[in-house]
Amino acid sequence: MGQVLLVEDASFFERVIRRQLSEIHGLEVVSATNRAEAEALLARPDFNPVVALVDLTLPDAPDGEIVDVTLAADLPTIVFSGRFDQTLRHTLLNKGIVDYILKDSPASLTYLTTLVQRVYANRHIDALVVDDSRVDTEVIARRLSLYQLRVHTAPNHETAIAMLDTIENLRLVILDYVLPSVDGFEILRAIRGRQGMNELAVIGLSGKAGPEVIARFLKSGANDFLPKSCTPEEFMLRISQNLDMLDRIQTLSTMAHGDALSGLSNRRHLFSEGNALFDKTRRGGEEIAVAAIDIDTFKSVNDRHGHEQGDELIRMFGTILRGACPQRAFPARLGGDEFCVLLPGLPAPDCMAFIEKVRAELSGLTGAGGQLKSLGPVTISVGVSSGTEANLHAALRIADMRLYEAKHGGRNRTVAS
Repeated sequence: MGQVLLVEDASFFERVIRRQLSEIHGLEVVSATNRAEAEALLARPDFNPVVALVDLTLPDAPDGEIVDVTLAADLPTIVFSGRFDQTLRHTLLNKGIVDYILKDSPASLTYLTTLVQRVYANRHIDALVVDDSRVDTEVIARRLSLYQLRVHTAPNHETAIAMLDTIENLRLVILDYVLPSVDGFEILRAIRGRQGMNELAVIGLSGKAGPEVIARFLKSGANDFLPKSCTPEEFMLRISQNLDMLDRIQTLSTMAHGDALSGLSNRRHLFSEGNALFDKTRRGGEEIAVAAIDIDTFKSVNDRHGHEQGDELIRMFGTILRGACPQRAFPARLGGDEFCVLLPGLPAPDCMAFIEKVRAELSGLTGAGGQLKSLGPVTISVGVSSGTEANLHAALRIADMRLYEAKHGGRNRTVAS
């Protein structure tokens, strides 16, 4: 769990901010009412905050000295204050704070919460800056780093294109329109050939592009376009808005494609993405086995222990299945106690080893000493297709036939083609 250092001496604002930030999953708010308490917290080895939220006027730091304390601790620092001083504001922004927000409206508190959430999430997001100007690249990279993004840079289109497939979690590309030998459209085409607008945000940047170029850039797949003359605040607001939009789309996609109880793909997703994976694997000349899995006597678990315990079994079995899956596998819950796993390119012995691993982990979960030991031993029956079927529907039909054989052969067994 991440920690937020909140330095605020007004009890009312401390309570309001704490309540607001408590809605962010994975964050714990730790408060200090003055500079001395904040320094004592930062000296503790077990206190490792991911962001600092500070008021400028404190009893023992009346002139914003707390900012120097948190910046010295290498903490991304957000100032949230009722005190407005334009000169001080510019000084603090130049020092490297993330933002300066006034306590002047409920909207400011909402923005503050969104900003903290954005900075917290950015720690795992990569950004690529493509610009041939070393000075501009350094300025942009510094701004993005303040927001905790993992920043990569490329001075030309060849380097940028080579980097696209090597960066772990690339969600943002800042792309200069004017580059040596080519314009930004070539890189934009390469990016959109790999990822769509809902997966990766591309923001065009230029010091001299006209309205026609900007419109063409947006029509070619850019998410946004900014002049290099825009203020640092506008620049970062646009960055945050685009990343927030990607997050919302991803959340909606997960809700549409995921099974809320098990955390796996749902039936609809299996017959869209899973079907595409099956076809691609077979076209590539590889086999792709399909394992149909059924939890034995699941109805009796619900009858004896209640649906709440049955739901917990489904949740934890989903975790077991997802954790045991090989890298390219595609696990899904078909409904009730029925599951399915696509196993592309996995040799038959490895398929059986995967199934036995799942069986053993479920046995440990529901056996003596397991988290769900009150249920008593729970087993699974499994049917596995040959991996050479022409399409997913045919493979599932074969896997279901084998599962039927496993059930009627005494359960707690695997039957493979």
